Amino acid sequence: MKTAERVARNDATFRKGNEAIEATATALGVEVVPFVCECADESCTKLILLRLEEYEAIRCDPTHFLNAVGHQTAAGPYGRVVERRDRYVVVEKTGAAAEIVAELDERASADV
Repeated sequence: MKTAERVARNDATFRKGNEAIEATATALGVEVVPFVCECADESCTKLILLRLEEYEAIRCDPTHFLNAVGHQTAAGPYGRVVERRDRYVVVEKTGAAAEIVAELDERASADV
């Protein structure tokens, strides 16, 4: 079983990659972008096409993560689905995992 810290760090790693993808897409004026699934499975390579606004809507909460449909189970007891779409689900980290991802969120630390 994965620990809350491992789940949080895996998700944060994928999110960091997506932040770079988003920044590049914004700089290039690209509106639909392939984002990496931010599930807790460290071997996941699933891509999800999103408009930048869709990603931002997920990203505005530091405990919310983009997951491919079916990948929400990788978080085990440390996540719950808060939104379902045809192409993706939004998973909210809970408990200790939520605290860790909030601490690791570079956007939140930039606001302080």
